[in-house]
Amino acid sequence: MKATNLLRVLQRFLLVPMLGVALFSMSLVASPAAMGDEPKTLEIGVLGALTGFGSAAETLIVQGTEVAKDWLNEQGGIAVNNQKYLIKLVIEDTKSTATGTVAAATKLVYDDKVKFIVGLVVPYMVEAGGTVTEPAEVLRVLAYNCAMPSEYGPKTPYTFVGENASVEGAIASLSYLVESHPEVKSVVFIIPDDGSIPFLGETVKKLAEERDLTVKGIIGWTHDTVDFTPIAAKAIARDADAIHMTNGWPGPLGSILKAAREAGYTKPIVAFNNPAPDVTMVAGKAASTNFITNGIIWDAEGNPPMIKELGARFVKKYGNAFYYHFCGVNILYHLVQAIEKAQSLDPKVVKTQWEEMDTIETVYGTGRMCGEKTYGIKHTVCHPVAIQVLEDGQVTQVKWVDVYTP
Repeated sequence: MKATNLLRVLQRFLLVPMLGVALFSMSLVASPAAMGDEPKTLEIGVLGALTGFGSAAETLIVQGTEVAKDWLNEQGGIAVNNQKYLIKLVIEDTKSTATGTVAAATKLVYDDKVKFIVGLVVPYMVEAGGTVTEPAEVLRVLAYNCAMPSEYGPKTPYTFVGENASVEGAIASLSYLVESHPEVKSVVFIIPDDGSIPFLGETVKKLAEERDLTVKGIIGWTHDTVDFTPIAAKAIARDADAIHMTNGWPGPLGSILKAAREAGYTKPIVAFNNPAPDVTMVAGKAASTNFITNGIIWDAEGNPPMIKELGARFVKKYGNAFYYHFCGVNILYHLVQAIEKAQSLDPKVVKTQWEEMDTIETVYGTGRMCGEKTYGIKHTVCHPVAIQVLEDGQVTQVKWVDVYTP
């Protein structure tokens, strides 16, 4: 992808605070009676924000499912009870709204007879989708969650989380912060005001205190924020040894980083689940220093083999390999493993078998099923992440660290 095109994509995040990553739905539709070993069709509905404020991010997620589909089909598809299924994607647009998500999910569940749904990030969209899927006992795999019991927990027994999310990102970033900067004794958090602050705020506060950090406050910002200078100023005024940007996209994160540096704040600024190259394209080289995050540089030395293999596919098909591309692969890949483990197309059976799994393969390496103590349900896929550091505009992928949420 040319630099100008890449910048244009990332600049769209400036108006996209905390967005939904995509909602994918999986419909298992048997083709007409097959002869011999002829494969049947496994229709996978992909629900993503192809229009509206979420489209800049969710288009990449949809592209990830397309590459995953090709990759899985090349390996023979999905095997259930000696029957092969080749994946066919059916894409629906959520229109970047809760009502759009409900409408799209309703269509797939009740018109297309969907049995599996994957995706969703923003709390109110996660909740909206759950009003359709949970009563119908349709198994879904979220791309994210923000530690709100109403979106994910014991009250959502048919919901899994297929990626490291808010809590997992905070664990990785806070752990590396205290490891690499022993002088840091206090932190202030900046969190999108999407309904998650009362829950996520308490969770990250506890994680910080477990690492002997004093929390000097939580600063919220609304989804319609365009100018992040006042947000950065509020955080700086807390006089903390580090700023932790808990959730967000490259636009808001890069804007806060730039505003803080221009205001003279030189101490560490931390984020997670957003690759450093994307953030620096918004913040600019001059502001991109003393910054910690995690993400993927697809061709970096030491990456897991799947990252390199799939990254090359993304570059060939789309011109670049973004972090969000791999999210699309991961979610679909995890659900497929659970289906094959269960040897069933019944979501109840898949749910039960998945709950018995302790490990699962991810594009980042072997992951673990976790979260029972934290969320009240052991339905979260925790996986390794690559820590990245920005210094003087230069990105270094420092090391891979394992993540586990109790």
